[in-house]
Amino acid sequence: MSNNKNLGRGLSAFLDLDEPKRNENIRSEVIDININDIVANPFQPRHDFDEESLNALAVSIKRNGVIQPILVIKLANDKYQLVAGERRFRATKIAGLTKIPAIITEINEKDQLEIAILENIQREDLNPIEEAEAYRRLMNEFSYTQEGLSEILGKSRSHIANILRLLVLPEDVKELIRSKKLTFGHARALVGAENSSELAKRIVDQSINVRETENLIQSIKNSHYPTNNIELHEANNRYNKRYIDPEIQNIAQQISSMIELQVNIKLKNRGGIIEIGFRDFNELDHLLSKLNNSNKQ
Repeated sequence: MSNNKNLGRGLSAFLDLDEPKRNENIRSEVIDININDIVANPFQPRHDFDEESLNALAVSIKRNGVIQPILVIKLANDKYQLVAGERRFRATKIAGLTKIPAIITEINEKDQLEIAILENIQREDLNPIEEAEAYRRLMNEFSYTQEGLSEILGKSRSHIANILRLLVLPEDVKELIRSKKLTFGHARALVGAENSSELAKRIVDQSINVRETENLIQSIKNSHYPTNNIELHEANNRYNKRYIDPEIQNIAQQISSMIELQVNIKLKNRGGIIEIGFRDFNELDHLLSKLNNSNKQ
């Protein structure tokens, strides 16, 4: 394959024109091309585009124009083939514009596919399964490593690893994720769980949130399967009493250092309770004094 790092950086330069040009195959000159002279990208891995999102983009383009040029290659007979920018191209058509700004590139078919996949990963509405499949394809077909993807895409290696783990889920569970009936948090909790298909259906049917899903799976691992919502609620309470969120624990320690007293934070629904322990009234007076001095500052 071509140099992956160079191609990835070239794509970054294309997506952000304020960045210096890094790929010699991508020109910096922007030209206006007639919409009718552009043909679709046969290597576009994505076929479903959200109509509402396209219409919203079309309204923006009609008002402000196309801010980021599309990427094309030159064909015979003064025609061009789209490489990247499919949504902008489609939205420009919807907006009724006749021309679109473009950058001409000279790359082979394999690199066209690679750029199309990389661009799709940048999409905000990409569901976790589509994202995972894109990572796997880049790794299998273009020899990317998780570290390489992390560097090029600006995503943490742990995020990429967690997304890739979703591909081991059964197909029916993946379909629930694709249709956004299950969130990434639900999906991550289901990886490695027994009877994940049955669990996924129950999560959807009973509108179980992510924390409750984690607690439910933990209960199953402890050989007790909650059979109804009452048991699930009780399991949540037992789990929450044992579980100490590392971030919350860190905050408690910071507050404790500031006021020089023992601090405990208990989560409750969407909020929580902060408990401050003191051994005698002298320590309580000391706390009051620190708070008063803080207000004066």
